[in-house]
Amino acid sequence: MPKRKNDGGEGVEQANVSKSNEADAQSELPSFASTPDEIRMAVEQNALDRGVLLIKVIVSLRIDTLLDLVDKLARSYDKEDFFESADAMGIKVDALKYLDKVDPPVPYPHYFCMPNVLIEHPDLVFYYRNVAMLSRKVMRGIGLDTDNFEEFGVAPSEQVARELCTYFNQIASNLVLEGGVTPYRHIVMMVANLGDSLGGTSRNEVGRVAMLRVINPLVRHLQERGWLSSVLYSLKGCIVPCDDDSLGAVKRKRIDITHETDINEMLKRFETYRVLYHALEVSNGSRLLLNNQLKWRDDTGETHKIGPDMHSHVGNVDMRWAGELKGGADPAGSDEHWKTATESLDRILRAAEATGRPKPMLSFIATVLVERVAKDAQSWIDQDKLTSVYNLTQMYQKEEEMERFLDDVTEFLGYVAR
Repeated sequence: MPKRKNDGGEGVEQANVSKSNEADAQSELPSFASTPDEIRMAVEQNALDRGVLLIKVIVSLRIDTLLDLVDKLARSYDKEDFFESADAMGIKVDALKYLDKVDPPVPYPHYFCMPNVLIEHPDLVFYYRNVAMLSRKVMRGIGLDTDNFEEFGVAPSEQVARELCTYFNQIASNLVLEGGVTPYRHIVMMVANLGDSLGGTSRNEVGRVAMLRVINPLVRHLQERGWLSSVLYSLKGCIVPCDDDSLGAVKRKRIDITHETDINEMLKRFETYRVLYHALEVSNGSRLLLNNQLKWRDDTGETHKIGPDMHSHVGNVDMRWAGELKGGADPAGSDEHWKTATESLDRILRAAEATGRPKPMLSFIATVLVERVAKDAQSWIDQDKLTSVYNLTQMYQKEEEMERFLDDVTEFLGYVAR
C-alpha cells in the first residue's frame, strides 16, 4: 500500500535510514574510540577525583576555623584604631569609609589586618594573603616568606607582622575601592585565589593519578608472575596531614620485590604518600622507565633529546618501546593531548632514524579519545608509526582491554605473554 504524507511512513523510513547511517559510522570507528557514555564516565570520574582532592585540601587548611576566627574579630574590633593606624598600616581611609557605606556595613577585619592579630593568630596570614590575591610563591619571591606562619603556626616578629600587614592592606584597599564588596565578597576572594593556586596542584595530580592507574595494575601483573624484581620510586608526601608524617616525602628509593612482598600494602602506602614511579625492574634484566629523558647523539654530533612518559629498556636496546599517556578527561582537550603526544612520538622516530637506532614500538594511552583523535590514531597505526592505542577508561571497564594492555607491555619488556 502506498504511504501517504500524513501517515508517518516517510518520517519513520528516514529515521531508520538515519539510525542505520549512524550505526555504520560508529562501526567504522576504531574500537578504542570513546563512546559518549565512556566520555561522560571519564568526565564524572575526573570531577570526583579533583573534587575529593580539593575538599581534602580545604579541610586540612581548616578554612571553616579561619573564617570563624575572622568573624570573631569582626564582632569586637576598634574602628578608631584602624583609622588612626591606616597610614602606617597601608590602609586607604577611603576604603574604610567605603566599607562603612555598604548596606549592611562590612567589618574592617574581613579585609584588613593588624600586626597584633597576625602575631596572636599566625594561621590568619593564610587568610589575609588569599584575600589580597597573593600566592605563597610570590611571597617568597618578594622576601616575605609565609610558610612558617601558615604551615607551622610560628608567630612572626613584630617587624615582619607589620611588613605583612602593610603589604596585604595596600592591595586589599585597592581591591575594595576598585572591585567593590558584598557581605560575602571576602570569602569569594579568598576561595578564588586559593582555587587558582590549587589549580596547578590539581592538574599535576590528574597526570600523576593517571600514571598510577596504568602502572599499579602492571605492578600486580608482574609480581603475580614472579617477574617484578624492584621498584624505583619517590614519594611527594601527603597532600593533607597524615597520621604518620615520618612516612612523608621520600627521595628516590628502590624497593626489592619478592613473592613475600605485600604488594597491596605497598601500593596503599604509595597512594597515601603520592608516589612518583621512576622505574620497574624485571627478572629478565629489562626496565620500564618513566619520565626519563634520553640524549641520543648522531654521527654529526647533534644531540637529540627525547623524554617519553614511559619506555622499555631491553637488553642493549635503550628504547624498545615508548608510550605517551594523557590523563585529562575533558573531551574538548582531546585534540590538544593528541597533538602534544604525537609531537613527542615524532621526535622519537626522527631521533631513532638520525642515530641509526631500531625504530621503537610506540603507543598512545588516553582517558578520552574523541572520534577525530581515534581516527588519526588509527591512521598512525596504518602508517606503521604507532603500534597500539589504549583507552584508559575502557581498560577499567572491560577486563579484556586491561588484559590486552598488560600482555602487550610484558612483551614490550621482553617476555612472551602467558
